[in-house]
Amino acid sequence: MNSDAWLWQLAGLFLLLFWLLQRLLRGRWGLLVSALGAALLLCVPIFGHPARYWIAALSANVSVPLVALLVASIAARAGFPPLFRAREWRAAWIFGALSALVLYPSALGFGLRNFDSYALGWPWLDSAMSLALFGFVALTSAFLVYRGNRFGWVLLLSSVAYLFRIQESQNFWDYLVDPLYAALSLLACLAMILRRRSVGLHFSA
Repeated sequence: MNSDAWLWQLAGLFLLLFWLLQRLLRGRWGLLVSALGAALLLCVPIFGHPARYWIAALSANVSVPLVALLVASIAARAGFPPLFRAREWRAAWIFGALSALVLYPSALGFGLRNFDSYALGWPWLDSAMSLALFGFVALTSAFLVYRGNRFGWVLLLSSVAYLFRIQESQNFWDYLVDPLYAALSLLACLAMILRRRSVGLHFSA
């Protein structure tokens, strides 16, 4: 694993631990204690090795949107001005849910005519196929930025991160979505659908 990929995964794990600890604490002091606690947990031996060494062994993927969501959530809970407004959160959850529905079923063999959509992320495919995913992300980024939605910049950063290969993976999908982000997005979208249905039922009653 190259040094950039190792540092990116280390940062992702740190932010995830930071976010989890911050659920128990509030305010600026909570921010400091959570950060120190996350840093210490990275050094706690697990089966004889610090957690940071298990990153290289497990090669856990951390997508750019997940990192952005963790940073936005941590900052908001610490009392800083919100980096994401309600519409940015909605855009993030919708994009993550759609990506999960496109990517993971086909990766498990349930794709149309056994088509594996993960293959769209490889740079060495036929240009028409490989450009489909990049083109979709570029258009989505441009549309969101034009509409003043900050999540568009997150997708743009995902593309830049891929160009600089900050992860070990050479597949663009791994920069856009990961299992944790996908699961959270599906749950969030389900909650949004149920909330809208309950509002509709309330008004129709």
